[in-house]
Amino acid sequence: GFQKNQEICKRVENALNTMKTISDECGVPAIVDIFIPSEDEIEPRINFVVDRIDSNEFFSVDIPESGVRIKTLEYLGEAGLLNRVVYNSLNLGLTEGEISCLEDNIPAVAIALGYNPGDLSTDGRLDILETGAGFLNKGIVDIAKEIGINKILLDTGATPFNHNAGDALRAIPVFKSRWGLPTGCAIHNTVDAWGWLKSRKKKNPEIYISCDASVNAMAVSYGADFLLFGKAENSSTVLPAVAMASIFVAEANQSYFGVVASENHPGRKLAW
Repeated sequence: GFQKNQEICKRVENALNTMKTISDECGVPAIVDIFIPSEDEIEPRINFVVDRIDSNEFFSVDIPESGVRIKTLEYLGEAGLLNRVVYNSLNLGLTEGEISCLEDNIPAVAIALGYNPGDLSTDGRLDILETGAGFLNKGIVDIAKEIGINKILLDTGATPFNHNAGDALRAIPVFKSRWGLPTGCAIHNTVDAWGWLKSRKKKNPEIYISCDASVNAMAVSYGADFLLFGKAENSSTVLPAVAMASIFVAEANQSYFGVVASENHPGRKLAW
C-alpha cells in the first residue's frame, strides 16, 4: 500500500495542501478524488485523505472495478462517511449487486458516466444515460434516481483522439439542456492518451502542462460545471486556467445576458 512509502505519502500530502491553497486563492472549489485500485487500499487511502481535510469537506472515490466499489460503499457506510461522498461513477458496468449495495449505502452525490463504447457520438453518450443503450435495462440517470441518489452529476465520458474526442465537449451543453443537471468530464484523459504528447512528456514536461491546462479551460468554455483534472499535483496549473476561463465566460454572460457572477466567483477573488 502507498501508506508504507513515506516519500509518496509526503508527496500526496504536499499536493493536497497546494491544491487547497490554489483553490482558495483562485476561487475555484476543489475536492480530493481518491483512486482505489483494490480492496486492500480502501481503508488506508480513504483514512489518509479524511484525516487531512476538514470534517465537513466532500471527497470523491474513483473506483474502476465493480467489486471494489461494493466493498468501498460498505466501508463508507460503516465509517459514517456517505454524507460526504461523491461516487465516481455509475456506468455501463453496473451490476445488480452494486445497485443493491448502493440502495443500502446511498452516497450524497453520484457521477453518471455517459461513456457508450457502442456509439461514441454525442447521441450515443446521451443514450447510455437515457436508455442504457443495450448495456443496461434502463438509463443510468433513472437508475440513480430509483436508488435514491438526490444529487447527480453527469460526465460526458472523455475519449482519445480519433475516438470522437470532441464529442466529450460537445455533449456538455446537450446533457445540460436535456436534464438540467451539472455536467462535466475528465477531459485530461484525452490529453493523457495522446500518443504524440506521450512521446514528448518526459523530455519537455512543459508541453504536457500547457496542453493539460488548456483543455480544462476549453471545457469551461463549453459550459462544464465540474472537471476531473487528474493528479492533485496538476492543480497549480489547471486551477488558474479554469479560473481564467470562468472569468471570460462570466464577463460574456454579464454583458450579453445580464447574468451577474456570484460573490465567490473567481473574477471577484482575482481582482476582477
